[in-house]
Amino acid sequence: MKILIKILAVSLLVSFSGLAKAQPSDTKVQRGFSVDEMAYAKKDPKFCQIDPSSIKIVKLKEEKVENYIIQTMLSGSGAKDDGLVFIDRIINIAAKIWGLIKNNSPVVNITTKYATAVPQGIENWNKLSNWKTPKAYTYAFSAKNLYGAEVIKVRYKVIYIYGGDYKGKGKYLTGVSIVPEIIDVAWTYRFDLAAEVPDSTVANAGLSDDPLAALQLKLSWTIATMIKESRGTSVYYIRGDGLMQEIASPFRTEEMEVEIEDIESAKPLLSNDMSNVFE
Repeated sequence: MKILIKILAVSLLVSFSGLAKAQPSDTKVQRGFSVDEMAYAKKDPKFCQIDPSSIKIVKLKEEKVENYIIQTMLSGSGAKDDGLVFIDRIINIAAKIWGLIKNNSPVVNITTKYATAVPQGIENWNKLSNWKTPKAYTYAFSAKNLYGAEVIKVRYKVIYIYGGDYKGKGKYLTGVSIVPEIIDVAWTYRFDLAAEVPDSTVANAGLSDDPLAALQLKLSWTIATMIKESRGTSVYYIRGDGLMQEIASPFRTEEMEVEIEDIESAKPLLSNDMSNVFE
């Protein structure tokens, strides 16, 4: 009887050990790859690999922002009374880092996530006045596999409201966000997109008595298959006078009309660690 029990114990141990080895890595499990996708990646690895030279981000056009998007983004509790306000100390009182797309699907409540650049001491963006008409720029992101077939097609808008002032002083920002519009991803692929506005990039680009708010909006993407992950980052420089320029991207080659310090300050943003973005 004791011998039989030992044989059963050894058999179970071997079985569990074999199952553990057969399981994909934690990253692959989190990505939700199916058994069929795993098998196909082994059968046709060229289909499941991105051609790095095919990845493109193209600015399409400036568009009008739908009213419902702005109303949803900026909905919330009423403004509180101001405390001591420093118009030349500009801060972000809203979101600093947030997910946009996770495993090919939009993240819930993305229209309530946005950044601001307002005077220190302000409790809510609506304590400022004279906001200008919102601006929106549409971008197309695409990538092909090693066969030349398009496997990633995403379109998104960079949106912001600019020009708000505090008692007639300054030009500030609110509603700075990214809204995905089209997400078309091939089978065996996973796509993530996340936004971040580091506190170190929120600054006064104007004078102490006439501030001009500025920030850098970092957009990080990840393309994953069972075989490989590809990552990249773009950085958009946005100011309270309405200016928006792309100052850092792995795909830009032409020179941009921005100050040298703006380009230098964007370098730390090119890290692509999005591990803390999605809860």
